[in-house]
Amino acid sequence: MKLSQAAQILQGELKGMDAIFYGASTDTRLIQAGQLFFAWKGDKHDAHNFLDSIEAKGAIGAVVERYTPSVNISQIVVKDSQKALGILAKAWMADWQGTTVALTGSNGKTTLKEMIASILRGKGATLATEGNYNNHVGCPLTILKLTDQYEYAVLEMGANHFEEIRYLTHIACPDVAILNNAGPCHLEGFGSIEGVARAKGEIFEGLKAGGTAIINADDDYADYWQSLNTEHRVLTFGIRNTADVMAKNISGQSFDLVIHGQSIRVTLALVGIHNVLNACAAAAATYALGASLDEIKTGLENLHCVKGRLEKIQLSDHHILLNDAYNGNPASLRAGIDALEGIADHTWLVLGDMRELGTQAVQMHEECGRYAKVRGFDQLLALGEMAAKSAEAFGEGGQVYADHDAIIDHINQTLVTLKDESVAILVKGSNSMKMYLIAEAMVQKEKEV
Repeated sequence: MKLSQAAQILQGELKGMDAIFYGASTDTRLIQAGQLFFAWKGDKHDAHNFLDSIEAKGAIGAVVERYTPSVNISQIVVKDSQKALGILAKAWMADWQGTTVALTGSNGKTTLKEMIASILRGKGATLATEGNYNNHVGCPLTILKLTDQYEYAVLEMGANHFEEIRYLTHIACPDVAILNNAGPCHLEGFGSIEGVARAKGEIFEGLKAGGTAIINADDDYADYWQSLNTEHRVLTFGIRNTADVMAKNISGQSFDLVIHGQSIRVTLALVGIHNVLNACAAAAATYALGASLDEIKTGLENLHCVKGRLEKIQLSDHHILLNDAYNGNPASLRAGIDALEGIADHTWLVLGDMRELGTQAVQMHEECGRYAKVRGFDQLLALGEMAAKSAEAFGEGGQVYADHDAIIDHINQTLVTLKDESVAILVKGSNSMKMYLIAEAMVQKEKEV
């Protein structure tokens, strides 16, 4: 797209030479040659003050709220650069000729996204959301990466307040929209799980006419989500309740994938019954786009791990790390706890605070501590004020630590005494707790042995 075309779409004024740009960025550190930069004033920095750095990196131009004549780079002057990013992404998507899958949910979004992408890559070139680019900035930036070489886009949509998913789905206008689940996350913004369900349900508002809604039949809010889709085709998936796409005869990570009476045996590399349900969601979405059972099976079985999402790491012959440190909420924690059932002689939970739970934070942390105990965990190693509530509820074997290093030291010392016994360690917590430091230290320690 040319800068002049972008300026027309944004109703902005182009100052400088016209040129073609490829993709966009909002980060001066990451921008690449040929990209368009979007500058706005944030809480800490004003990106307009760093336009000279993007010039040096070969940026084609910048969308700005105030013109900087001292910088030798073309600039499109608009009233609001953040809104301009969304407007341009919507126009970009409208011009792109491929097929779009959008997905949301409280848990499992990233793993589900990777499952769908793995299946679709067997059918054609696929672009999927990278990292945590699932918000009002990251999703439009992903869309602006789409070129004619791609046949499919898989867009993850996250939110911590109402209207955010509505905003994203109206930009993406997906052919398939998936709602994986609703659980206790971001309760400070949504107020209750019902609020979460309503906010996640916004994804269907942008679904194209003739598009397909994919709904979790096992979720308490399945009927509500179905009521939002009277004008759309609906495919359901589930394990407990009757659905269009189901997993039956489940044995560990192997199961019969059943779609409208057809069946195929699938064995996942990813652990946990929740990932069997994720696989059903991915199967439903890709089946709606014409994937065969064989193509679905191949795509699911080719996915081996998603970093930081219940990532299974063999530390030694007897010791296993389940690195689930990317983020944390009570539902995903329970799924992780369940995934360790029967996996080792000793099971430990290394838990950091789970954030954004509002007034229910103490209660939910205590419930998770009791749940880990009931599921047979030996130890709960806690970091943070709320995780300490989990350790207290856990009882014997629950211990609170002052920092990451103290937990790492305890783990290293204890594993030495259990070198010939099987131990599985689940590391979990909100991303802001940096529990990944503990997981990384454990991996590094084993490399040094």
